[in-house]
Amino acid sequence: MSKLQPDYNFKVLLLGDAAVGKTSLVQRFVHDRFDSSYLMTIGMEPSEKHVDLKDGTRVALSIWDLAGQERFRFIRHTFYTGAKAALLVYDLTRAATLKNVHKWSKEFIENCGKDVVKILVGNKEDLKDQIAVSKKECEEAHTKMKSHNSFQTSALTGAHVEEAFSEIAERLVEQAKKLGA
Repeated sequence: MSKLQPDYNFKVLLLGDAAVGKTSLVQRFVHDRFDSSYLMTIGMEPSEKHVDLKDGTRVALSIWDLAGQERFRFIRHTFYTGAKAALLVYDLTRAATLKNVHKWSKEFIENCGKDVVKILVGNKEDLKDQIAVSKKECEEAHTKMKSHNSFQTSALTGAHVEEAFSEIAERLVEQAKKLGA
C-alpha cells in the first residue's frame, strides 16, 4: 500500500505549440482518458497526480498545462514561477512544432533558470502514416536542447505517457537529493 503523503512536491509545465496534444497528454496521465474534441486551453489548466517511484518514493506532480497560442505569450511568464521541470511537447505530424520546441525550451530556461529538468515529447505517434518528423530530427533536437530524455507518445493509446511523467518525477527526485532538498 502506498503512502498518502508525498515525499516530494514538484511543479511541472507542459509547453509547446497549440494543438500538439498537451491537454490530451495530461488527461491521459491524470484521468486515463482521451477526448478527441479539441478545446483550446485558455491561459493555464492545472492538474495533480501522485507518482510512486520504484524505490517507494511518492512524488506529487502539480502539472500546469500552458496555452500554446501566441496571444497568451504576454501572461505566460506568470505561470513559470516555481516550476522545476517541463515536458516540451511537439506534434510528430507537424515538423514546425519540433522546430518551435527550441523557443519553448529557451523561454522555460529564461523564466526558471538553467537547473531545470526537460523531457522532449513527440506526441501523436499513433498517426504512423502522417509522421512528418524523422527519428534523426528528434534525436538532434534532444541533443541540441540538452533534454534529459525524449519520448514518442500517444495520448490516444496511452503509449509511453506514463513513462514520460515517471521519468520527470525520477529526474526531479534525483536533482532534489543532489541539492539536499
